[in-house]
Amino acid sequence: MANRIRIRKWIFLSVITLIAVSLISVGVFSAKRQQPNKQEQQQPRVTSMPPVLSQVKNLEIVRTWIEDPGTPHAGAAVEVRNNSNLAVMAIDLVSGDGGVTTNGLTDEDHPIVVIVPHGTTKLFMNFGSMTFGAPLIVAAVTYADGSEEGDEASLKTMHRARAHDKAQIKAEKEQRSKKGAPTP
Repeated sequence: MANRIRIRKWIFLSVITLIAVSLISVGVFSAKRQQPNKQEQQQPRVTSMPPVLSQVKNLEIVRTWIEDPGTPHAGAAVEVRNNSNLAVMAIDLVSGDGGVTTNGLTDEDHPIVVIVPHGTTKLFMNFGSMTFGAPLIVAAVTYADGSEEGDEASLKTMHRARAHDKAQIKAEKEQRSKKGAPTP
């Protein structure tokens, strides 16, 4: 009889433990599923165009608009006019801590003009790269004659990115020449 009581207690405790583990597991899994939704709701989303400015004297903002609104890759498009007689070779668009650089000076052997004199180009920055509440700023430029204008921090960032890209292209060319492949 004492054996039966022990067996019943053991079965009862096992069932209670199994139920408790199941309830805890269900709670943990449902909480994990709901967390991404909470994070998305907490992060502020850019849904309208922020103010757009140019810190470069000869670069004028022509127009701005939102591309792909309502999608994950929505962003701000900015049309910029080069009012100088020099070609723009690199331009930096910044929003708070985020930024995009269009750089035609990456390959020294094949430079690319970003904006011809008195011409326009479209710059694009994904809303995810922008700092919420910060304006979009055309912050720096490099002209064809090597002169530069704009924010010092943006110019330094452009120089570092250009040096990194040049080193990468040089390494790729050396790698191809070692393999005997023709270089472009």
